[in-house]
Amino acid sequence: MKILVGSFQCESNTFSAAKAGKDSFYILHGEEAKNKLFASHLFEEAGFEVVPLVYAVSLPSGMVTRECFDEVLADFRKEAAKHPDADGIYLYLHGAMYVEGLGSGEEFTVKELRKTVGDRIPISLDQDFHGNLADGLIPNVQAISGYRTAPHTDYNEAETRAAVALMRILNEKATTVPHFFRIKVQFADAAQTNVEPYVSIMRMVRDLDKDPDVISCSVFNGQPWVDAPCMSASVIVYSKANHAVIHAKAKAIADYYEEHKTDLKFGVPALAPDKTVEGIRSLAKPVFISDSGDNTTAGAGGESAFLLKRFLGSGVKTLYTSLYCPMAWAQLEKMKPGDRATLTIPKSDDYTDELTIEGEYVKKGRILGFVGEESGEGIIFRVGTVDIVFASVRTSFTMKEHFAAMGVKASDYEAVIVKQGYLWPGAAELAASQVFCMTPGTATNDFATLPFKNLVGDYYYVKPE
Repeated sequence: MKILVGSFQCESNTFSAAKAGKDSFYILHGEEAKNKLFASHLFEEAGFEVVPLVYAVSLPSGMVTRECFDEVLADFRKEAAKHPDADGIYLYLHGAMYVEGLGSGEEFTVKELRKTVGDRIPISLDQDFHGNLADGLIPNVQAISGYRTAPHTDYNEAETRAAVALMRILNEKATTVPHFFRIKVQFADAAQTNVEPYVSIMRMVRDLDKDPDVISCSVFNGQPWVDAPCMSASVIVYSKANHAVIHAKAKAIADYYEEHKTDLKFGVPALAPDKTVEGIRSLAKPVFISDSGDNTTAGAGGESAFLLKRFLGSGVKTLYTSLYCPMAWAQLEKMKPGDRATLTIPKSDDYTDELTIEGEYVKKGRILGFVGEESGEGIIFRVGTVDIVFASVRTSFTMKEHFAAMGVKASDYEAVIVKQGYLWPGAAELAASQVFCMTPGTATNDFATLPFKNLVGDYYYVKPE
């Protein structure tokens, strides 16, 4: 039997101006695309023929432009049309792609593929824990699996679940029925799976996995910075038999989530920006500080100097990673180590005024992407006790390799500021202590400050104590 495989991913933040065009995507075809997917070798080991469609992945951004989406999707459809004898499709999507003027990228990816391949073959999805499930997506696929960890560490395990689901559907000639429930919460960076209520919720999911009539079982946190009716947490289970029994078990998970949503708390100190400098003085060093409102891993622009301004002149030896400022970058590119200059960082949002800084060019380094790929260049500019990493691209220092590529050591500083929400595991390994700074911006955790217009009903979110 023949399985078509592909990936189309971008985590969208509809409040961010940093839209994703085609130049934002890392695109592969052929064997390179196939080999990027862990599921490919699982299918081949099981005796299936694997045919790649397209592998197209972007950093988290604002909305995906319609032009980009249409062009990449046309490529998917062209490749799929070459294989009318395909038996199944495996897609690794994000779950929170939002397309300019269209809506859920996942919903329309699947619907458009259906126009090419028809309704006869099953589609199994693997998605990020932060996926938002659009109503129109659910009936057009036969299984949905997702990460069960935040911070994410189970990428291969999630792909395995999605691949096994598709192989079971094909081998058992199963017809699946979805059981879908929404939970109206805006759970952002407090939502980690090593704390309650997620510890108990994921235990319930694993227990339901054991039921032989369940093909796939997932809980999604949702991407809370998407202003769309489909933004929510959710429970989605696909069954092949005993549907009423499975429906009741899926509903029990959703009911537990709803009943225990107020159990979720921030796992590290959550501080207001004006209290952060003083709040870290007694903590073990280096203390990693999340500039949560400008979290590029949630699609923010990485351009805000709001928190930087509060550390300038503080006397705290600080590494600020990083600032995307094309205007300052153009000036820095003409300089060499030891040169001094005055840089202007323009106003980036309603919360941050223009900032002028005077300092010294220290050195140039390399900027890596979120998963360690070569992405751009960085320049360290020193202002008093603060070393600022100016980057030629939007990024976030999520692992030790990012620091090594820039030629800096986190342990040389008292404070390390990163454009993240909860710390990614690789960054957390370098931290002696952590602080979550409640900065404003397009990825803020204070959702009352964002101009939502399209949510239906009341949503619960976690406020710092």
